[in-house]
Amino acid sequence: MRRTVIRSASEAEQLHTRVVDSAERTVAWLRSFSGNAMSLLRAMRFQTVGHDPLTGEPLNVVEQLNQTFTILVSLRAVERLFELHPEAGGYRLALGTSSGRDVESIQPGLVAAEVFSATRPESNQKLKKDVGRLASDSARYRYVFFSSPNYASGRQPQLETASGVEVHCIDLLRAEPARKRPSPTTISA
Repeated sequence: MRRTVIRSASEAEQLHTRVVDSAERTVAWLRSFSGNAMSLLRAMRFQTVGHDPLTGEPLNVVEQLNQTFTILVSLRAVERLFELHPEAGGYRLALGTSSGRDVESIQPGLVAAEVFSATRPESNQKLKKDVGRLASDSARYRYVFFSSPNYASGRQPQLETASGVEVHCIDLLRAEPARKRPSPTTISA
């Protein structure tokens, strides 16, 4: 279980660099492979010829792909959250195969987020499940961040199905600019 605390966008970028380095090592192995197609696919699926995105330890390529893109969405989401909520004190991330909230603010109860990457946000009802999980979360600000082809980077109000849970598509190649959120207004009775 990996819990990582990120206190600045530059720390997120450092982790991003480690993920890219692991990907480059795996791509170098793929380029050097000289066997037939089925041998390559078997090696990618069952052998530890890939690399853990954060530690560089041996891992099968399929698992590396899954973890890589989820971690990248997490890191880009945190960059966005630093812009939206600089008062959060940093963010705690559940990376890799960790359970619990994917992203939460260090300041208790301020921000909670779920993240994923998929060919479509509806795949395996991932978006629906994440929105449902956050709908009952007590954090003041709640988000689902995802990466998927054919969706523009930014907020996706047409995918928001629960009050108070924002859905955003993340561009993995660069973080999008954000506007700082206004402080919530206190209503007197």
